[in-house]
Amino acid sequence: MLNVYPIQLSQTPEFRIQLEDDEVCLHGMPEESAGVILRGSILLNCHEPLKVKSITMKLIGVTNVDWVEGSGSHQRRFREEHKVIEKEYTFLKLQKKPYHLSSGQYKWDFQVPLPGTLPETIHHEMGQVSYRLKAYCERPKFYTNYVDKKTIKVKRIALPSSSMEMSQSVIISNIWTDKVGYDISLPSKVFCTNKSIPISFDLVPIAPDLRVNWITCVLKEYVTCTTTSGSTPALLSSSTSPSSLSHSKTEGRIINYIRDDHVTIDETTGQISRTELLRVPDEDSSEVNYDMCSDLIQVKHKLKFTVSLLNADGHLSELRAAIPVVIAPLLPEDENVLPAYEDIWRSIPCNPELFAQMIALNGISAPPLSTSPLSQSPQLVASDSSSTLSSLSSVNSSSAISSSNNNSNRHDGSSFSEDDLLIMPPATAFPSAGLMGLDLSRCPSYSTALRTGAPSCALLSSLPSYESTIAA
Repeated sequence: MLNVYPIQLSQTPEFRIQLEDDEVCLHGMPEESAGVILRGSILLNCHEPLKVKSITMKLIGVTNVDWVEGSGSHQRRFREEHKVIEKEYTFLKLQKKPYHLSSGQYKWDFQVPLPGTLPETIHHEMGQVSYRLKAYCERPKFYTNYVDKKTIKVKRIALPSSSMEMSQSVIISNIWTDKVGYDISLPSKVFCTNKSIPISFDLVPIAPDLRVNWITCVLKEYVTCTTTSGSTPALLSSSTSPSSLSHSKTEGRIINYIRDDHVTIDETTGQISRTELLRVPDEDSSEVNYDMCSDLIQVKHKLKFTVSLLNADGHLSELRAAIPVVIAPLLPEDENVLPAYEDIWRSIPCNPELFAQMIALNGISAPPLSTSPLSQSPQLVASDSSSTLSSLSSVNSSSAISSSNNNSNRHDGSSFSEDDLLIMPPATAFPSAGLMGLDLSRCPSYSTALRTGAPSCALLSSLPSYESTIAA
């Protein structure tokens, strides 16, 4: 008789890299950018005791180009690869005896400084620039090692000081072969993805009986790849030999275009005034790359215009012009314009965990994001430096009772109210916290603060007066 015994399968522990943001934004050109800090954690969730020899993490940034030219025996392959950054970090150092980790969750924080000279991320059929994090958990023999990988995207935004010239309007004006005078203008040289480029045409026919058939606008992208170490045979052939000279290749493609066939002359002015809107594709569509420049890869964009003219004798003429433009991740003015104080101060810059504890102690529910501003003024409750969360709960309870006696229209304790939120201890009540629970030693950037998912709610209906601030 066959005996069957149940087999207990052990649950695989969770080992992964957790980043604050997998998109890194460098501010300024490579010669002026101060760099950025990449922050994250290594997480290990052990469901049972685990033996580990070491835990390491490596950051690798690579730029490479690879393309083929020619055919047959004259075919050459141009290929080159550079490492732009390589760093390795050790969280558990390798030793003779393995580490014995009990069941539970383990977390190792890391901060990786990234220089401002890094090239931006790009993926093209002829070359790419990519960045990758790889965490490795080495275990003893006969045990499975754990590996996790994360891809990082690097962007670059020009500073206002270096983009003033790029943000100014552009106009090209001329008279073409004594037939037509033209003005083609753009509001700026810098444009971002998922937006339209307004192109203004002002045409003044000079030749008699001249008509405009159509107007086309084309956005083209030019990718130039360069090798500094020469070429190698793409096919193993003795007829080709490596070259010691650098070589480059440029490929152009149409990103988007429009054609306007309904062009009419204003009879009162005798001119043609049109504004065409050319859409820049979305970044996630992979139809467009941002402008960038590195040792091996360069990306540029141009706007090209064609005006088809029908002469009096019936033959066609074409007026052509081009303007270089820059496609950037975000317009400089959009990045640096601050919102009004009355709008931004309503988002509490607090520690989310501390905020959740305060909500739980008061027995109230968090307000929705669309909560309208409250009409009443806040009540400031003072407490000494020895107060804690427990004393905070008692102070809030007593204040809530007094508020309910003074206001008969207050909701019950299960709903959100203004007084429940605003009664907070001073900063001295929490030695490890700063303003309202915020660790001021690690203040995020302005852009990061706006992107964080911290709970927001309305505190005041109007700004406090100067006298009340001094009195407090």
